Amino acid sequence: MSQAKAQRETKRQLGQFLTPPAIAKAIVDTLPIQLNDMVLEPSFGTGAFLFALRDKLARTFSEETIAYWARTQVEGCELEAKAYATFRARWGETERCVQGDFFRFRMPAYNKHRYFAEITPRYDWIIGNPPFGGTIAPDIQDNLDDLYGFRHGRKIKKETYAFFIVKSLDLLKPGGRLVFICSDTLLSINTMRGLREYLLDTCLVEVSRLPGMFAETQQPMIVLSLTKGGSGLTVFGNALTREMVEATPNASWLVTPDFARYFTGATLGDFLVATSGMTVGRNELFVREIRNGQIEEFYDFTFSERLVTVALRQSQARLGKLSTAQIRHIRELEQAGATEPCVTVSKRAIPSLVPFPHPDYAPYNKATSAILYAPPDYAIYWKDDGRAVYTFKKSGPWYLHGVGGKTYFKREGLTWQLISSHLNIRYLPPGYILDSGAPCAFLRSGVNHDELFFIMGWCLTDICNTILKKVINHTRNIQSKDFERLPYPSWVSPTNKAVVVALVKNLLARAKQGERFQRGSTALAPIENLFAYIPGTHATLSASHQSPKKPRQLMLALE
Repeated sequence: MSQAKAQRETKRQLGQFLTPPAIAKAIVDTLPIQLNDMVLEPSFGTGAFLFALRDKLARTFSEETIAYWARTQVEGCELEAKAYATFRARWGETERCVQGDFFRFRMPAYNKHRYFAEITPRYDWIIGNPPFGGTIAPDIQDNLDDLYGFRHGRKIKKETYAFFIVKSLDLLKPGGRLVFICSDTLLSINTMRGLREYLLDTCLVEVSRLPGMFAETQQPMIVLSLTKGGSGLTVFGNALTREMVEATPNASWLVTPDFARYFTGATLGDFLVATSGMTVGRNELFVREIRNGQIEEFYDFTFSERLVTVALRQSQARLGKLSTAQIRHIRELEQAGATEPCVTVSKRAIPSLVPFPHPDYAPYNKATSAILYAPPDYAIYWKDDGRAVYTFKKSGPWYLHGVGGKTYFKREGLTWQLISSHLNIRYLPPGYILDSGAPCAFLRSGVNHDELFFIMGWCLTDICNTILKKVINHTRNIQSKDFERLPYPSWVSPTNKAVVVALVKNLLARAKQGERFQRGSTALAPIENLFAYIPGTHATLSASHQSPKKPRQLMLALE
């Protein structure tokens, strides 16, 4: 994880959102916990779940029995000192509920090849509200990635609540239950696919809605119940089959029979390759707003060479770490007096006005909520094919070095906002440099040009947006790969397909003339109707239409 994440304010760094007592009580009251069950709460905060458990058992057992239970059958961790002190002041003396990091609690001796043999399942119940989006201590990040980052050959995202779940399952007895409040991002986003598939392999999974609200966060939460060694999946009362889940490209737990039928053919990724754009690093240095056909230029750029040193590379490295081999190689460069280019940015006393278009600037694809088409509102300083931007990125912190989407700069395609509740699709003319806030998609080699407009029409429909937001990724993010995972509408007849292409081209021409369209516009209604699903009309895939750049991808034989 980046240095920036490690330097966030304490509450965000811990990923801490304390459970309201009423929510803890509502969950605990549904659980058939017995007096002799061993219980673990791995991030108990001020103790909402543990006090709810104690109160539940106190309705049946004596005060003396409950005190003995609290000393012998309950274990837990809480990292934050203030929350732990609040808990201890109410709970009383205990050696089993400690202040500390759950990732260090009963952590197996680090051995990336044999750690399974060192874990002893010991709990009947693991209950709680693990941290969401927290920072993992840098000194154990790599160890934890080896311990919990892969299961059954699948990647588990290095996210605090994901690793809490995996570690907790290791500590849970066969037949035991884990009950966690966790982020609803678990349900559909592709980075959690490995975790979803691992849980389906190993547990009976039940997902229910949270019985209440958190005042501290707007992040939607769910209640996840896992019975170790069981099988099956129920989400919000709906039983889902493994086949339905696996029909979706992201193994979504939000699929339904109505949605599953769309995922029996090709996907948009068979026709277009989607990509994120570039993170400039400091937009104010290079990105300019276009106003009345002009740009204000505030800066001058000069180039020079600087010495390569170990200290410089350490300042750029992830977590400030370099391997022994890297240090040795860099030290050899340092001793040889090796240099690298860098750019100096100096502010002008008086900005100059530059007419746009201008050869030193390129239109920059900043995100906008417009659909169909929008003229460029921003330009990026791009003299000598972006030399200043590339040099700035190369000589900056480690996380700025990559240039997302560079292969597709200045190509014609489609684009949309990264953060949005809808896929606000619009045409991207040739010539643009791509911004990370507006992912793009470009036709694969050999695909007919009209597919760009047919797919654009599909993306304007309500059903496409519903599939995207209900099944592919229900968060506000719309990543490039989410776009590729959308089903391709192969049920549309060739005749209707030609009508869609003509309609979209007409709407696009009108938009370029200044007409503005919104989602729900009456002008889009005919397109919506042309994409009505017709069962049994999916075109077959033809191996003779393989893309030379991506052999596994197949084009539909529609004609």
